[in-house]
Amino acid sequence: MGLRLTFTGIDTSICVETSLRDGFNIGYDVAVISDATASGHEDHYETTLERVRDYYGLVMNVERFKKAINNLDKVRKGEVDLPHVSEETLNAFLEEFDLLDPRTFALTH
Repeated sequence: MGLRLTFTGIDTSICVETSLRDGFNIGYDVAVISDATASGHEDHYETTLERVRDYYGLVMNVERFKKAINNLDKVRKGEVDLPHVSEETLNAFLEEFDLLDPRTFALTH
């Protein structure tokens, strides 16, 4: 698991996106908290979120971010055994964030 940078702030399409791209380009996994960012132009805001989803990382709201942090804390405490996470849980995560399944990608490439 790589290091992750999580972004919030204003202006989503300028400052946040620039910082996010810089982090991504030097090897960080990146995420943006959609309801903790803002822009003066709705279409710029939406375009940035779309770019992040399509090319760079994860987009989630504050509630989903809290859930992710709580889950990571459970892993850290040994309450969740990552190698034995259910297929259902893995599939739900991949679907939620529209991600490729690395299990099938590794087998076919």
